[in-house]
Amino acid sequence: MKEKIYTIPVNDAFLSGDECPFCFMEREEEQHALRYAVGPGASYMEPEVRSITNRTGFCRCHSKMVYDYGNALGAALILQSHFAEILEDFDQETAQFEAPAKKSLFSKKAPAGEQLHHRLARQVDSCFVCEKIDYNMDLRYRTFFGLLKEEEFRTRVMESRGFCLRHFAKILELAETQLPNSQREWFYRELFPLMKGHLIRVKEDLDWFVAKYDYRNAGADWKNSRDAVSRAMQKLQGIYPADPPFKEK
Repeated sequence: MKEKIYTIPVNDAFLSGDECPFCFMEREEEQHALRYAVGPGASYMEPEVRSITNRTGFCRCHSKMVYDYGNALGAALILQSHFAEILEDFDQETAQFEAPAKKSLFSKKAPAGEQLHHRLARQVDSCFVCEKIDYNMDLRYRTFFGLLKEEEFRTRVMESRGFCLRHFAKILELAETQLPNSQREWFYRELFPLMKGHLIRVKEDLDWFVAKYDYRNAGADWKNSRDAVSRAMQKLQGIYPADPPFKEK
């Protein structure tokens, strides 16, 4: 299989031995986006980047990661101009706000137009890092489905540990439109048993982790269960709970 620049991240992820290759790629994209946002390259000083962070800011999760990253001045500069834009929008929104009419006991109609709390909730959830992750992960998914035409890559998929449930659900959703017709039979025939086998493996590791706390097993080997809790959480939700905070080097 001939390697191309855009296939390298996908192939590397499937060779990583991770519980989910798409978790592996998503974490790489997330760290790259954080480094780009507040890292040593000072992209936050570029007007075109600042205009985006002014509009989007960071979601709850990535606000904490920006804080943990350690570039306090960079974070402060981004927040300073983001706050200025938020305040301007807030002034406009509240100046135009009209208190809802008294609700009738029998009325089931929703107020006309988008409500202020919906617009504020959308602003809180918008995120510079999430947007970059989503854009790049879309490319990774498309590359994955394109590579399924290659027998060597299909073998690589079958030698992996499957996927977390979050990313597997996304794969199934995208397969409806992106899966090559020539691979449809293989895909559904092989991936469901692959997933089931690895879900059973993680469950067995959890079972032994719990069993090790029985005094009768105190001297027994941990086998592969020492990190069973974190791997089980990843398998279900696509997270890395054992990861330390991602910090500026």
